[in-house]
Amino acid sequence: MYNLFKANTLRLSCETSIAGWLLLVTSCLLTDTALAQHPSLNQGVLSLPYVVSNEAAYSAELSIIPGSDPVRFELIAAQSLPLNNSLQSSAFEDNQLFIPDIDVGGLAYWAVLGLIEIGAGAATEFEVREFGLHAAVVSSSQLGLATQPQWQRMPGNARDIGVGADGSVWAVGTDERSGGYGIYHWLGGIWQRIDGGALRIDVDPDGVPWIVNDSHSIYRRQNGAWQRMGGNARDIGIGADGSVWVTSGGGTYRYDHGDWVGVRGSGVRIDVDPNGVPWVIDHTNDIHQLIAGRWIQRNGAARDIGIGGDGSVWIIGTSEDDGGHRIYRWSGAAWNRVAGSSRQISVDPDGYPWAANSAGDIYRGQ
Repeated sequence: MYNLFKANTLRLSCETSIAGWLLLVTSCLLTDTALAQHPSLNQGVLSLPYVVSNEAAYSAELSIIPGSDPVRFELIAAQSLPLNNSLQSSAFEDNQLFIPDIDVGGLAYWAVLGLIEIGAGAATEFEVREFGLHAAVVSSSQLGLATQPQWQRMPGNARDIGVGADGSVWAVGTDERSGGYGIYHWLGGIWQRIDGGALRIDVDPDGVPWIVNDSHSIYRRQNGAWQRMGGNARDIGIGADGSVWVTSGGGTYRYDHGDWVGVRGSGVRIDVDPNGVPWVIDHTNDIHQLIAGRWIQRNGAARDIGIGGDGSVWIIGTSEDDGGHRIYRWSGAAWNRVAGSSRQISVDPDGYPWAANSAGDIYRGQ
């Protein structure tokens, strides 16, 4: 990696077939300064603050080569750094450069860049093998980080709440039933009791609830009845794009046309961002995000997580407080403390939270 960054030129070559990346690069030539903790693409410069390879660390800056098509970058600065396990890093291994967060105007992209084998003496080049969007950097379309929710006490009590991308709100109550606890739909300003029992609940973009009951079975509401979906889970999360994920003791799984497709790694709580990317809380309260098939650990610790249709990420932390545990909101680099405390949290399409505290009291942030 040292020789790679010390080369006279380091160029990132994109195939013309990935037109989206070309548009992304072209559109961000005049964006604002990014969060320093993340790689960023600003004013034509791709900044990589922390890259690890072979137990060595580096920072680097690459500049867009004007008029290049496919898009190329030239190395303009590189520096060796001390290793720091607490920093989120990009990684170069097996001839691939993996960048988990690239901040582009407040949106977060990930990319996998492959090293191109070229002749001796030629410029070092990469090509984009994969890239995508995820919720790690706070978008300007989301609620301002300085905005504190005004908590409104809602009727009823709940152990869990799920909010769909269409704004539909469902809850698991505190009344014991076969399968767990009662299931309720917020409709017309009241909670309407629905048959069945559950422990965990979430809602798809069409307003359809999915549940996990006390035997870990997964069900979806279809035509006024609960349909068994196969598999077993501890928790369920649904993204605004319709992606359904569950986590269990044996792994994490995505629903795909009637099948559950697994990835390594398990957890106890899960939710999904608008781009279908799952965030998981594991048995030790660590927070992980699945990016390009890799679990990226985020800082902090949590007991529950909720993600809104706007991509805003909220957690219930581990510090005890009246009503449960403290509430935090992701800034893109850190968890910002929010007034109030709770035991469970879900987030509506506009980024406002619904929470249930240790007494089961329900509150909605406005």
